[in-house]
Amino acid sequence: MEGFFGTRALVTGASSGIGAELARQLAARGADLVLTARSKEKLDQLAAELSAKHRVTVRVVVADLARPGGAESLAADVDALGLPIDHLVNNAGFGDAGVFAKAGADKLAEMVRLNCEAVVVLSRHFLPAMLERRRGGVLNVASTAAFQPMPFMAVYAATKAFVLSFSAALAKEVEGSGVRVTALCPGPVPTGFQEAARIEPGVERIAALTAAATAERALFAYGAGDVVCVPGAVNRVQTVLSKLAPRGMVTSFLSAAMKRSGRAK
Repeated sequence: MEGFFGTRALVTGASSGIGAELARQLAARGADLVLTARSKEKLDQLAAELSAKHRVTVRVVVADLARPGGAESLAADVDALGLPIDHLVNNAGFGDAGVFAKAGADKLAEMVRLNCEAVVVLSRHFLPAMLERRRGGVLNVASTAAFQPMPFMAVYAATKAFVLSFSAALAKEVEGSGVRVTALCPGPVPTGFQEAARIEPGVERIAALTAAATAERALFAYGAGDVVCVPGAVNRVQTVLSKLAPRGMVTSFLSAAMKRSGRAK
């Protein structure tokens, strides 16, 4: 298992939730950081906390990866720092619940741009240097939603299925190079994600892990070179069942569950 001490990680969506916890735990393992999100105030607070507590170097780059060209601008700004990136953590993303035909077209485009396009653009930008150095890698945050279609969260689940598929394919491409690619597929995690996606807590809260526990398991899996990490026994069982059951049965069950929860609006 490769350690993180003395390396540098770029973490997107680092201002809160899983992204902030990944940053905290990378810093605790001795990694220098480049943190990015839209909120400069939150990033500056986290940077001050981590540099004081762990004596690591933390740089802040404000970026909006949901806007056109946002990922390219971030890549250029990071290059301007003159600091090599050993670990790319593509954590930034958002979801939305509701009827697809009623959803805002601009919001859907931003979701695809952030959840998919930014992952591809940043991976393509930073991966070649990792391969030259024969170390480091990419940790992409997908979701347990990646394992099945989800009526009333159709675009979100599709974007996370893309991230999972992309990560698994890329992991095979870089196999034996000293570089690894891992897809983190968390289930419910108590963060600001649910509120932003208009999701009220339901029975799935029994599968919930904290952001800290999710980040810890993600970094262990990434360090071990695992291609897919599904934290939590309940979540792993759910993903297996979703693959074994007929797709029509799974989508019908999820559709009914979304309607019962009031999310199908």
